[in-house]
Amino acid sequence: MLDNTHASKEVTEALRKVAAIGHRFDPEILAATAEIYTPMVRKPRTAVQVMADVAYGADARQKLDLYRPAQPDGRVMVYIPGGGFVGGDKNGGGAFYGNLGNYFADHGVLTIVANYRLAPAAVWPAGAQDVASVVAWARANAGSHGGDPGRIAIYGQSAGATHTASYLFDPQFHPQGGSAGVKAAVMMSGPYKVAGELRAGMLAYFGGDPATYAARSPLVQAAKPTADRFPVLLSIAEYDPGYLQFPTYELAAALTQRDGRSPQFAYFSGHNHVSTVMSFGTPQDDVGEAILRFIGSAL
Repeated sequence: MLDNTHASKEVTEALRKVAAIGHRFDPEILAATAEIYTPMVRKPRTAVQVMADVAYGADARQKLDLYRPAQPDGRVMVYIPGGGFVGGDKNGGGAFYGNLGNYFADHGVLTIVANYRLAPAAVWPAGAQDVASVVAWARANAGSHGGDPGRIAIYGQSAGATHTASYLFDPQFHPQGGSAGVKAAVMMSGPYKVAGELRAGMLAYFGGDPATYAARSPLVQAAKPTADRFPVLLSIAEYDPGYLQFPTYELAAALTQRDGRSPQFAYFSGHNHVSTVMSFGTPQDDVGEAILRFIGSAL
């Protein structure tokens, strides 16, 4: 176990390296950030049971990992990772996202980390459909693993946040006549607006016909009146590129106008686009603590 002085120096050095990278994101920065945080990941304090590659659908990508706490407290977290719509994996980088699953399970939360189908082989609305299937799996199976199907939070990051938002705000993806089936949602640094000239990953997933973009845009769906409301935490990182910061402010504005009150919002100083989710299970626990506080009050 690290002493506090060592841990403080480790965090300070991580912050310095992330700041040096700046407001950019690409595959090289993903690898560089993983190199910073992989040595910092710590094992959970309690025994966490992992069930890997559980199928929730017929496609090879429709698999999830389940992290069961030693002492489950009934809360359930469904995590949908990023990957630019064309990549990403629940076991990305070796330590990630097992560190996230272990982290929340170590705090009593039954945690699911799920893959989904990728573009260009799978295009809109495959991501939202897969999120719907994962939530349905959680509702059907959480009780067998110490979770309460009535206490599910969903957490999406980057492209995973886009798929999460599509599922949450577009009722066509909900069970017929039902709601999204979650009690709370965390959406981190996602592109929520489908409009204009799309970046390559979004173009591969959402397609090249601008006439379809409004109907496929989570931001448009989020602005519509609904009775299916739940606590929402939106967040960005200080070193997210601007094109990944602005959509979150747009979504916050849409939800504020719809509901007459602001969703919760977190600005994570010192973090880049992926250090937020890579810092779980490390001495730099600001993001983890914020999300635990949120789901602690929401669930």
